[in-house]
Amino acid sequence: MKTRLFAFSFFCILFIDCVQEDTVPQGDANSQIYAASEYLSKKCGDPIPPHFPVAIGDVQRRNLDLCSIAITKAECPFNSYPVVCLWIYYDKPAGEIPWYLNFKDVFVDPKLP
Repeated sequence: MKTRLFAFSFFCILFIDCVQEDTVPQGDANSQIYAASEYLSKKCGDPIPPHFPVAIGDVQRRNLDLCSIAITKAECPFNSYPVVCLWIYYDKPAGEIPWYLNFKDVFVDPKLP
């Protein structure tokens, strides 16, 4: 019986996507974005800008992490959010970032109006 259970588990892991999507609850996502914003605000000595990117529902972990990293990597003055924070509203996880793209140039420096 144990071998059948092991074989089924092995089959499930290899061939079937048994793991649910990696999402973060709305409250935790908003807390993470706020913490990153507060960090940069204190570092720059600027208030947190208006138009805070607010998570609506569960957010893809990868997209949320990219937004948080981009906020903490942004330079002063802190007057807008990185454009990559729009990805928190996308229901699919962001793919791999090609090795030849500079994360800062593509995701951190472009800001939301």
